[in-house]
Amino acid sequence: MSILLRIHQWFSFLGSFASFGVAYFLQSIVVLVFVALSFIALIYIFRKYMARIQRRIGPNRVGKFGLLQLIADALKLVGKESILPEGRDDMAYKIAPVIVMIATILAFVLLPFGDLAYFGSLAVTHSKVTLVLMFGILSIIPIGEILGGISTKSNYALLGTMRAVAKDISFEIPMMISVLAIVMVSSRSYVTGDAITGGLSLSGIVANEIIPYGIIEPLGLLIFFISMVARASYSPFDLGESDSELISGYTTEYSGMRFGFFYIGLFGMVYLSSFLISVLYLGGANGPYDNYVGFIYLFIKTDILVLISFLIWVAIPRIRIDKFVDLGWKYMLPLSMANLVYAGLFVLYIR
Repeated sequence: MSILLRIHQWFSFLGSFASFGVAYFLQSIVVLVFVALSFIALIYIFRKYMARIQRRIGPNRVGKFGLLQLIADALKLVGKESILPEGRDDMAYKIAPVIVMIATILAFVLLPFGDLAYFGSLAVTHSKVTLVLMFGILSIIPIGEILGGISTKSNYALLGTMRAVAKDISFEIPMMISVLAIVMVSSRSYVTGDAITGGLSLSGIVANEIIPYGIIEPLGLLIFFISMVARASYSPFDLGESDSELISGYTTEYSGMRFGFFYIGLFGMVYLSSFLISVLYLGGANGPYDNYVGFIYLFIKTDILVLISFLIWVAIPRIRIDKFVDLGWKYMLPLSMANLVYAGLFVLYIR
């Protein structure tokens, strides 16, 4: 049973077609509300967490413990005048932050959230190729960043865009090779060694992941984690924005809610990358007891990874662009290839 079928049962008096339509709509709304609330919580936790590490107080003036500070910030963003740069490519300039935000939120719909007691499976999309769809959607986000940087006709934004492109090319190839190794390892059963299906589905990978793949492939986990930090573009890999050098990089000429959309995309990627690492390398919704509360297992794993990401964000200084390119091409790419060979040998001889 899944939450989709539960809602379908509740509205079965409307007929099969209408009840499934209502079920898909309500389930999508539930996921979007969950994602929105998670973003708000993440930003608040990050500000408190960063303040504690830096021995500051953090938000504490608006609401109890500063809980309403984010609402005040959101109202401030909405109320700010949206200043448009002269000579811009108007359509590209306006659509770029929307692309980043929508692509980030869409990616959450593909995640296998696991089961939650009475409601059953919380997965929204039931496809055999969700892994391919996920990275297809993630590949749209850099398009928004590039459009945002180039369309403003600002040298600072253009320089930030070029750095972001160099960063993306350097880490995405090792990341995809690491994912390919996961597909190979999940293609055979642990117990019988027989070929099994579902290697291109995130739900299928979790179902086959009796032992977390992070234990089998620690090198792949390390490469993928570094790559996802780079994808999320926070320190030490915030090369595209680098607010102390490029005055916020490709977002230099954005203000008000358009800048807020980029900001949502940034924190959304922190959360999404933690979910992906949990699913691909830490067993996803699998837990020590009955998996009817698998969502809670996945949520705990993801939140721990988010806190680790925040610690890296505030503790490690920005890496130089040439050092990062060296890291990607000279070290991560050969290591990811070695990990792929190891995955092949594991499937052939060890399992």
